[in-house]
Amino acid sequence: MVRQSLDWLRAPWCAILGDHDVHAKSFQNFLDSIARLTHYAFAVGDTRFLAMNAFDIPDPRSFAMLSQQMQWLEGQLENASARGQGKILLLHCYPSDLKAGSEELRDLVRKYNVQLIDMGHTHYNEIANDGRTLYTATRSTGQIEEGPVGFSVTNIDGGFVSWRFFELGDLPAVMITSPSDERLMTDSSLVHRPARDGLRVRAKVWSNTEIQRVHATFAEQNLELQRITGSQVWEGILPANHLSGVYSLRVHAEDADGRAAEDAIRVPVGAAVMLPRKRFDRDQDNALAAWPEHGLLGTQLGPNKNGRKW
Repeated sequence: MVRQSLDWLRAPWCAILGDHDVHAKSFQNFLDSIARLTHYAFAVGDTRFLAMNAFDIPDPRSFAMLSQQMQWLEGQLENASARGQGKILLLHCYPSDLKAGSEELRDLVRKYNVQLIDMGHTHYNEIANDGRTLYTATRSTGQIEEGPVGFSVTNIDGGFVSWRFFELGDLPAVMITSPSDERLMTDSSLVHRPARDGLRVRAKVWSNTEIQRVHATFAEQNLELQRITGSQVWEGILPANHLSGVYSLRVHAEDADGRAAEDAIRVPVGAAVMLPRKRFDRDQDNALAAWPEHGLLGTQLGPNKNGRKW
């Protein structure tokens, strides 16, 4: 049933193993119906994605990454670094949730500057930022406790990371992909240094009808964005060389039916000084506070934190 549903998708997809896939104490169902390998790599543009197996021991209680997979991962990360590729891990859980291989994995994530680890497991929306790496999780589409069914969109745009949760069918929709919100910036890039010609703004816009207008507001400036031909991306340049501080960037879109949507982020610019957030040793303890505009409710409703018995 799962594979039949996936085959209906027009977009490319990939899958990773989670604890619900090994209740039979075997990888066979996953390998027969979903993927041919328990872990694998692929590239999109200049980013390498590493689909990992958090259950090298096929048991839902194991949460284990063993030496053979870890050696494969280090080889992939080393190769990606040599090619100048960004590195993203797809893993069922936080690295600190692993019962075997946790420290080894976390050492590799730090050594090779992994930008993002995208996860499942929590059943609620969450983002953590430990100063080096972002960790993102999206709530389950079944057994919902936190809110309506939906999906998250993550963008990697020129090194900038953006994340937002959308409820199913909620259109039109807008998502700023560049620059980054300050909450999603790591310590190595605390402020945006505008290029000589200004701050480049990009946003993705989706609707059931044609988009008529997209405009941005930033530091009391207004800018009409232009669509990049053949894409859902709109962009423009905002003068920002004279600015220093943290400013709100808003992008507003209107479609042919008169419906509107908006996204807003906080952008540090120039010589703005941002006080580093306190970092904790466990990656999951660095979770961001509630950010309801982007789907982070901060409730942690789900089987692994504050969820109710089903």
